[in-house]
Amino acid sequence: MNPAPLTILVIDETRIRASIIEAGLRDAGHERATLVHDVPGIARRIAELEPDVIVINLENPNRDMLENMFQLSLAVKRPIAMFVDRSGLATIEAAVDAGVSAYVVDGLRQERVTAILAMVIVRFKAFARRRAARLGWQPLIACR
Repeated sequence: MNPAPLTILVIDETRIRASIIEAGLRDAGHERATLVHDVPGIARRIAELEPDVIVINLENPNRDMLENMFQLSLAVKRPIAMFVDRSGLATIEAAVDAGVSAYVVDGLRQERVTAILAMVIVRFKAFARRRAARLGWQPLIACR
């Protein structure tokens, strides 16, 4: 039995970079990918689409962007992969604190998107199970 197809939301203000991710997803058989280029109002779009996974592609995230991602990750409880062009240790730490499941620096390659996506989902589920065990409850994991 084949698993249900994933619904993937790709957030990127740069259309060329978004098309690389989309092509990698489609080549891997992920036909349910939605591209969003406008970050304002993204929480509403996420609520409308209810994606299984969120892929965010940023050129060089700053502290404010990461704070927004932190708030977003708390609200949506979905696996999040973040691709960035460059980064420093403080930015990586902030992304991890924000709940990003994968933070990939200078790694946006079409052929790698699927493997990274699989890792994001597995990592998200593992952290959700650990947190649930610590809190003594069963998580409702939105990701298939």
